[in-house]
Amino acid sequence: MNQQSNPSRITEIRPKVVFQAVENRFQDQNSEFTVNIPSSAIGGLTLLESAILTSFVKLITPTAIFEFGTYMGATTLLFARNSPTSTSVVTIDIDPDTTVTQNDISEADYLSDGDANDEHLKDIFATNGAIYIDRAEAELKQKIIRIHQDSTSIDPQQQKFMKHFQLIFIDGGHDFNTVKSDTENALKMAADDGIIVWHDFRSQIHDDVTRFLDGFATEHEIIHVQNTMLAFMLLGKYKEILI
Repeated sequence: MNQQSNPSRITEIRPKVVFQAVENRFQDQNSEFTVNIPSSAIGGLTLLESAILTSFVKLITPTAIFEFGTYMGATTLLFARNSPTSTSVVTIDIDPDTTVTQNDISEADYLSDGDANDEHLKDIFATNGAIYIDRAEAELKQKIIRIHQDSTSIDPQQQKFMKHFQLIFIDGGHDFNTVKSDTENALKMAADDGIIVWHDFRSQIHDDVTRFLDGFATEHEIIHVQNTMLAFMLLGKYKEILI
């Protein structure tokens, strides 16, 4: 793997390392994926981040994907469009219909303060709901299971989610305790062979994600894709996937 380490003990790789892994697996095929044009609303993924996530889907062809944080559903739909027809995509977020909004948050606040930013995202979610899922084709909607619940209250064992998902994406609440809780649940829910991905690592707004992962990386091998806010951990046989 073409990599280097930084002082936080998190390994850095260039995006091309992920793309080369896809090329190596599909040497005699074109590697294609489908993505919506990125939303102009705050909180979405960049095209590069979408390409990295889709590359993970192509590399491991998961039978089940779990997403912490539905928001407007763009990433949910990205997973549904680019995974096998039989793949299920489970996504969890609070119920937009019962979300209390704070529409008086200023742009200066939500662009500089992590808590204010999360509240602003809740406002957008409460107003729009998961619009990308709502307007998707019926066959894609059938792949998606939506859970309206605070992610920190989920019981993986009760939901029969233990060791069930090959790909888990953590992009819900960005405060330290929520990221910690979502990660602890992800470790229970991840299959023996899988990938756990976090968004907003090294975000200029959500410092808690970086702070949590820097600490988590003292006991786990975490990899950051340069020029993105994606960090990930490889489990089981997928530890060798980028070599």
